[in-house]
Amino acid sequence: MTRPPSSYLPTRLAEPELTELDLPIQLGASHRLACRLLARRVPPAVAHQRRRQLQASARHKQQPLSQARLALADWTLLITNVPAQQLSVAEALSLMRVRWQIELLFKLWKSHGQLDVSRSAKPMRILCEVYAKLLAMLVQHWVMLVSCWSYPDRSLLKAAQTIRKHAFHLAASFECLECLSRALGVVQRCLAHGCRINKRRPNPSTYQRLRAVAQTTLA
Repeated sequence: MTRPPSSYLPTRLAEPELTELDLPIQLGASHRLACRLLARRVPPAVAHQRRRQLQASARHKQQPLSQARLALADWTLLITNVPAQQLSVAEALSLMRVRWQIELLFKLWKSHGQLDVSRSAKPMRILCEVYAKLLAMLVQHWVMLVSCWSYPDRSLLKAAQTIRKHAFHLAASFECLECLSRALGVVQRCLAHGCRINKRRPNPSTYQRLRAVAQTTLA
C-alpha cells in the first residue's frame, strides 16, 4: 500500500460530484497500521452550522482558522480498521451515533435519578442519599433488563418513569415473595407493551437508523 501525498485528500474532497469516500490509509509514525478513511458529505445546512461553530471557537480562542479546516466542515470523517466486507460506510456512520447511548444511560441515572441532588447539608446524610439512590437505580435497571431491554424501540426514560410510578407498590411487596412477584409482573407487562420511542421522520432515532441499515444489508 502506497502512502498518498498530503495534498491528495483535500484535492479529492474538493471534487463537487463526490459524496462518499472509502480510502485505504496507513496510520502511525513508526508502526504503520492499515486503516480505512471513511467520508460522507453532509447537507449544506449542517456544513454551515459547523463553520459557524468553528469561527465562533476561533474568535473565542483568538486563533486563526485555516481554509482547509473550514472545507472539512462539508464532511463527516471516520477512521476504522474494520474491513470493508464487514462494515460499510453507511453502517459505520450509524454505529458512530450509537456511542452516545451510553451517555444517555449515565444521564438517566444521574439527572433523572437525581444522584447529585440533596436538600441536606450534612455529609453523612448526603452519603446515605447517594447510596439509597444508587440502589434504586440498580433495581430500576434490573427491572428494565428483564422487561424491555430486548426491544430496541423502547424509551429508557419512559421505562424509568413507569417504574417510578410503581415504586410504592414494589416497596410494599418486599415482605411477601408472591406479592413481589405479582408486582414485578405488572411492571414487566407495562414495559413490554408500552414505553415506545416515537418514530421520527425528519431526524430518525438511533433504533430507526440501525433498523434501516440492517434492512438494507439483508436486502
